[in-house]
Amino acid sequence: MIQPRAYEPAGALAIMQRLDPHDMMEAALVRGRSASGPELFADWHAMQGARVASWLLVSAPSRGAVPFGLVGLANTGQAGVAQAAFLSRDHARFRRELVAAAGLIAREMPVFCAQTGIHRIEARAWADHPTAARFLTALGFECEARMPGFGPTGAATFLQFAWVSPQVAARALIFPTPPEQEN
Repeated sequence: MIQPRAYEPAGALAIMQRLDPHDMMEAALVRGRSASGPELFADWHAMQGARVASWLLVSAPSRGAVPFGLVGLANTGQAGVAQAAFLSRDHARFRRELVAAAGLIAREMPVFCAQTGIHRIEARAWADHPTAARFLTALGFECEARMPGFGPTGAATFLQFAWVSPQVAARALIFPTPPEQEN
């Protein structure tokens, strides 16, 4: 139904110029000011060299082969940990594609992570975004914290999500850290 492709600038620019309004609002809160699609594209494109991976998601040929989503993973500077970003065009218009993207990512993420040595992926989402938390949960991410104080006035709250590889999660259940060693 959808086609994941390697990142390419023209498709990424097309997505950023028609970004979902809630994704645009979230980006403005992160930046501390509004930004145009081309400005957001410039930021995304500039980060390409720092990414572990970056994909463009395209609708099926029967639905016009339209670029609709961007996925990026970047190192956090901590061994085995990456940070994820996902932006897309109109969530209502591309609802089917977003559902397909969630299924594809949820299936492929553990394999990709095992191949690349990633054990944990973190993602943040604006708490008032109507679909971001559901999307991340569908991928297998769990909400770890509510984090107030974002945006230019500090009035926005973001949610911290994480996906932990099943092998690491299972070891954590078997060998929990003793309370006297936690800090």
